[in-house]
Amino acid sequence: MAPSSSPEIWRFDNANALYYALIDAIAGAVAEVIAQGRRPVIALPTGNTMIPFYRLAVEHAEKLQISQWQCFNLDEYYPIDERNHAETFDAFMDRNFYSKLQKPVAFRKILNGRTLDPEEECRHYERLIEDRGGIDLALLGLGANGHIAFNEPGSEFDSHTRLIELHPQTLLANFHGPSSTQAPFTHAMTLGIGNLLSTRKIFIVALGKSKAQAVKNAILEPESRTCPASALRRHSAVTWFLDPEASQWI
Repeated sequence: MAPSSSPEIWRFDNANALYYALIDAIAGAVAEVIAQGRRPVIALPTGNTMIPFYRLAVEHAEKLQISQWQCFNLDEYYPIDERNHAETFDAFMDRNFYSKLQKPVAFRKILNGRTLDPEEECRHYERLIEDRGGIDLALLGLGANGHIAFNEPGSEFDSHTRLIELHPQTLLANFHGPSSTQAPFTHAMTLGIGNLLSTRKIFIVALGKSKAQAVKNAILEPESRTCPASALRRHSAVTWFLDPEASQWI
């Protein structure tokens, strides 16, 4: 896929304004798909940045037509058992989104972190997405090291769904400790950068000064596997949602 023109960059005075604008943008994207006679296929993220978004999405479920959504999560930790399930993205999504809805989504799926064959699970997940027509909208967060989904630095831009080892910086951010003795997981399954580049539309959110360098690297610096988010320049329909701290260097 050839590099596109500059991405659309939306800057907001504060996080609250950003989240409301994100709701409006998603509502518009969803309405476009439904007008075509299809149920939208949406790739959803996790993380603390997204908790306020999910709270607001539940409040605006009718506007967003959430009951029509076909949802796939971007990633999931591996391996999962009863001892660590509370830390999984499956638990996160249920706790912060699915269990709060008055009307359930049309379809929901997340990578199965309990599988004994992660390679086959990743292939199966991609087939399920293909069977539903591909992803209409991917909503992404941004790691401080530039990762998108769990595509850590070094990921190939044509990578597909796979099992990966998490970067120490990611472990520190997610579990407040980079060592395996402190973190319930050191690996995860994730949609690849190639999968994300094949989506029809991407919205990416970054908040806070800890993301400023990654935002600058992704948008202004030369494309590099050291900043996986820089691959998004190869996509023709990317919108960045940024607060003043995250956008301070662009």
